[in-house]
Amino acid sequence: MKKYQIKIIGLLVISILMPLLMSVGISQAGDPAVITNMKASLTNVQLPGGGSDPEATATSVVGKVINAFLSIFGTIFLILMILGGYKWMMASGREEEVKKAKDTIRAAIIGLIIVVSAYAISYFVALSLQTAAG
Repeated sequence: MKKYQIKIIGLLVISILMPLLMSVGISQAGDPAVITNMKASLTNVQLPGGGSDPEATATSVVGKVINAFLSIFGTIFLILMILGGYKWMMASGREEEVKKAKDTIRAAIIGLIIVVSAYAISYFVALSLQTAAG
């Protein structure tokens, strides 16, 4: 059980740090001179996502990375829910085993809530910064 708790705590730490790191990157990349210089240096360069517009390609890449992280967290949530349900079914009425299964399910739900709220907060902050920047 302790190794599951360590994994869940690790996921929680990652889900809290990811939006913070994203917001730091967004605030540092907001200097118009830096953005203009980057765009100028990327003219006539075929970018990895296809196309030559660095802004559209960067948005596409960041979106794909965020979707990948959310997919991984969703898969982990599903696995923990199935594991908790399996433990509960195999408990055969033993209260201690049932309690462990309920704790696993509760931890998975709390982790999912934290990941979704971290995504929502980071999306709100990014949208607010984008709107404020014009």
